[in-house]
Amino acid sequence: MRSRLATAVLAAAALLTSACASDEDQPLTDAQGRWVDTFCAGVVPGLKAGQELQRQDPANPAAIKTAYLKLVTDNATAFVTSGHKLKEIGPPSDELKDVHERTLKYLDESAKSYQAAEKPITALAADARFWDNAEKVLTETSQVSAPEQLRATFDALEKSPKYAAAVTKSASCSTLKATQ
Repeated sequence: MRSRLATAVLAAAALLTSACASDEDQPLTDAQGRWVDTFCAGVVPGLKAGQELQRQDPANPAAIKTAYLKLVTDNATAFVTSGHKLKEIGPPSDELKDVHERTLKYLDESAKSYQAAEKPITALAADARFWDNAEKVLTETSQVSAPEQLRATFDALEKSPKYAAAVTKSASCSTLKATQ
């Protein structure tokens, strides 16, 4: 699950730097820094829940189910919250309007996917097949068109001197980086 979550979470980061080349030599604005921090903050809760899920004893399906449901609900909530905050911040520059819109779309699709998965996963039996069945539900309810873009976005942020500084200053991005 962690690899699926990490892939999904970091796809929006490739979106950001794909449009940043022309404003690279300009100083990072407060809005751009807040945008980066808000994006990373939207990913951290689900990542932490995913780590907790990975720590569960495979012999305890009830604990796995509880942790899996926390992962689903934490991701849904975090993606909705992050999307709302990014809408409030708006695109940090004219060059980032497309990146901003694609990121909002990704967050919306992700939140809807996790929200759609919650009820069917809750209905699953907490038995030895729970994990596989929950993964199947999550796959079936996924509305995300390109989850691999999140990882590429985060990598691109780190490669850009301008945005690498924002990633370094952001406690949320530092948390993400430390858990990779």
